[in-house]
Amino acid sequence: MMSNIPMTRPEEVLAVHQTNYFHSSTFVELIDQRILHAAGTTFSISDDRGLSWSKPFSCEDADGNSVGGSGTSLVKLSENGIGLAAIQKPSEGSSKTRRGSCIVFWRSEDSGETWESPVTVTPSGLNTYSYQDVLLRTSSGRIILPVYISLGQAAGLRDLKPPASGKLVNGHWVSTAAHFFDPHFSASYVCYSDDDGRTWQRNQDGELIILLDWNATYSYTNEPTVTEVEPGRLLMFMRNGLGRIFQAWSEDNGQTWTRPQPTSLASSTAPAQIRTLPTGHLLAVWNQESPEEIQRGYNRTRISSAISRNGGSVWEFFQNVESMHEETRIEPAPIQPVRPAEFHFDPGIPAPERQREHIMSVEFHGRWSYPSVFVMADRVLIAHTYSVYEEHPTRAELILSSRKEARFNQKLKVLPLNWFYGGKEPADNPFLPRANDPATP
Repeated sequence: MMSNIPMTRPEEVLAVHQTNYFHSSTFVELIDQRILHAAGTTFSISDDRGLSWSKPFSCEDADGNSVGGSGTSLVKLSENGIGLAAIQKPSEGSSKTRRGSCIVFWRSEDSGETWESPVTVTPSGLNTYSYQDVLLRTSSGRIILPVYISLGQAAGLRDLKPPASGKLVNGHWVSTAAHFFDPHFSASYVCYSDDDGRTWQRNQDGELIILLDWNATYSYTNEPTVTEVEPGRLLMFMRNGLGRIFQAWSEDNGQTWTRPQPTSLASSTAPAQIRTLPTGHLLAVWNQESPEEIQRGYNRTRISSAISRNGGSVWEFFQNVESMHEETRIEPAPIQPVRPAEFHFDPGIPAPERQREHIMSVEFHGRWSYPSVFVMADRVLIAHTYSVYEEHPTRAELILSSRKEARFNQKLKVLPLNWFYGGKEPADNPFLPRANDPATP
């Protein structure tokens, strides 16, 4: 059902900021509970735990270059140190076929006042990327950075280009989806550092892909995110196109991983974030959609949150962080690819057969995705993209008011911790076995 209420219990929100950082935001706590925010090469600071923010500023490293880039992630290091990872694209004049995007890492020993020259985390010969806001410092002090590689040929002049999917909004064609027809294959892996980001290694057991049937069905994973469930025990969430969030586990602090397996969380082809709360419970924030919603072009129209109080098995307290829909919990469908029903090829290509029952025109459409999640003792900050199509949507009209007095492409919400528990005070569920409980006979 469609809803006029964009989120669950909006009256409990502590603050909402409308910004233009799109999906680049990442956060780290400094001394005195100050928060440093980075997005691309722009920084800002909050002195009141997210309720207000300083004017934006930029930083330079020891070489005089800007600190940051796309896919930014901040992390706390030892003492007053912080680190920042970002994607470095091939330099101008270099051959993209020989030198792909890689990840670099900056260190600051003084809470971001000054920055050292960056070190390279991943090799530059293969396109490597990272989702924003995914750096993790484990209880051992190890720094974890999940990344992914992109393989395969791009669509060229001699190739059949992938179709465009979308829908009619007020009679205008708009895009409502992303990467449902991507010609590339991707795989995830983990980089880690035991010396505060000075040197880096990668996990020992190769890239993580989805294997559904031996030598028959493989699927991609990308934009991974990681949290520490217990000391040395890590959980990874991965984006894919099979209608679920997939997960993998590490029992040795990120050195080796289980093969990706499905969770019970219904998902579109969009990234999720996984965090461990001060309660020890897990928080998931992701684009939750049913196959029918995806087929009807409602991809990325619900950002949800859910809590697991037993280490990732049972998920409870489903909430809508931002949504066009009333439902807060979607039961996942069988594991299989799902794509929007309305799509078009380039001119000159015969029109495909489509599922007519899922093709519709609408008067309004929005899109929100790519959450960044920062957890404090009593509150959680969630930043996500925000686009609204209205009137003449030849592009995403990022509208703050009907008069178009101001525009924005991101919302940052500051929420009390108990909002994620349905407004209740956080507590363990006595009926749920915990992840570290011995198995019952």
